[in-house]
Amino acid sequence: MSMLPLSATNLTWPTLTELRDTQPLWFYAALFNFALMAFCVIAGVFDDRTFNGISVWSKPIKFGLSVGVYFITLIWFATFLSKETLTSAAGKCLVAIPLIAGIVETIYIAVMAGLGLASHYNYSSNFTSIMYALMGLGAWSMVLVLPWMGYLIAKQNALTNPLIFAIVAGLCVTLILGGGFGSHLATSSSHWVNATPTDADGLWLFNWARDGGDLRVAHFFGMHAMHAFPLVALLLPKTWAEKLKLRVLVIFITGYVALSAGTFWQAINGQPFWAG
Repeated sequence: MSMLPLSATNLTWPTLTELRDTQPLWFYAALFNFALMAFCVIAGVFDDRTFNGISVWSKPIKFGLSVGVYFITLIWFATFLSKETLTSAAGKCLVAIPLIAGIVETIYIAVMAGLGLASHYNYSSNFTSIMYALMGLGAWSMVLVLPWMGYLIAKQNALTNPLIFAIVAGLCVTLILGGGFGSHLATSSSHWVNATPTDADGLWLFNWARDGGDLRVAHFFGMHAMHAFPLVALLLPKTWAEKLKLRVLVIFITGYVALSAGTFWQAINGQPFWAG
């Protein structure tokens, strides 16, 4: 088995070298997205153009950060797999699918931002319509590989380990909620539901609507189950027995799913997640 830089008994974070050596392509994809995010932050300082009431560079900044964290997280999860797993033919497909989708999506979003144009819900030409459809396919591919990875982790590690249980559960729930809510979001005419079509007065940092529903809220919670579940597992007291940790995790996961579903219900009924 490969080295486990973070486990129930060894709470030490992997070094950058360990991350790179675990899966170089995902590592450089993460660095690329963080660099793209940094470029867009700098561009936003000198470019005062706006789109939907906020900087044109806001979207590629958020996507660069999100996709970069996505790849770093996958690398960490990959440390719980044998070295042979991701170098096999099937493993190379597992690596390549999200790699291509993630890079193409963030580049396209950044280019469209630079042009002052919408990357999402843009049907103004055949090209933008096709690209929006391809982004949807790419987004689905990035979540479809998650339960595949979860299956491999469960096969090579004990699910009675709270951290392993949290990782596998997070990967599966991200597909169901993140993918499901994302599909509804993509097939809707807008992410706003009975809300003013602007991000200018949205919730700080996220820009979620405060005067109506916003489908991005549920999608956000759904996509970050893969981060939230393992984080909670790591924060549980080390002195607790594994069975107790598993019970607490099940309660947290149930509550998280209920919260995510609740934000979706709010959005489709035109209610804001946070009106304050």
